[in-house]
Amino acid sequence: MEILAQNTIKNSLFVEDFLRRIFLQELKKQEFSEILTLCEEFEPKFKEHAFIKELCKISTDDVLLDNLRYEFNRLFVGPRRPKALPYESTYFDYKNMFGTQTFEVREFYKRAGLRVDDEQFDKFPDDYIGFELQYLYFMSYNMLSCADDKAKFEELAEQKAEFVSLHTMWFRDFAKASSEATKLVVWKYFGEFLNLYLENEIVNLAPFSKK
Repeated sequence: MEILAQNTIKNSLFVEDFLRRIFLQELKKQEFSEILTLCEEFEPKFKEHAFIKELCKISTDDVLLDNLRYEFNRLFVGPRRPKALPYESTYFDYKNMFGTQTFEVREFYKRAGLRVDDEQFDKFPDDYIGFELQYLYFMSYNMLSCADDKAKFEELAEQKAEFVSLHTMWFRDFAKASSEATKLVVWKYFGEFLNLYLENEIVNLAPFSKK
């Protein structure tokens, strides 16, 4: 099997860090600015994406930032049923939370030495998109850290490839729901950006996939 170029892994790492923070941090002005600094390290096709350009415009306007946060809550949080549910299980089984996928991703987290702490678990199940992106980020970080150890690198790459194959295809449905339900163009671009990330990972991890 081939070893992925470090620049390829770094790009995945930065994009995953960026995406996970959108769902794990409050989109306040300071945090928002910190999230945007990650974009400076993206490969051109990510850095120049319309989603990033739109976020940069919003970052300089407090009113637009308030609108972004309001729409984020309407789409993904509530208090009414979110328009684009950010939980893997809701795209399978009986369209409810805490389905089979919740416990399957928990096993991946365990294998990687991760777990959702009790306080967060009260709010979000393991298959929350923020946690899945955090797992992907963690795997990229570890792959980068052991790039000189071929056996360990391949073991981690195979685990990440398996997770992508089994537990991220719902990102497409989530992206579609986000794009169709939003009232703001920035979240339409988000759906496109998420799909770009997913397709990029599928290609990058293809040599390590068991399928």
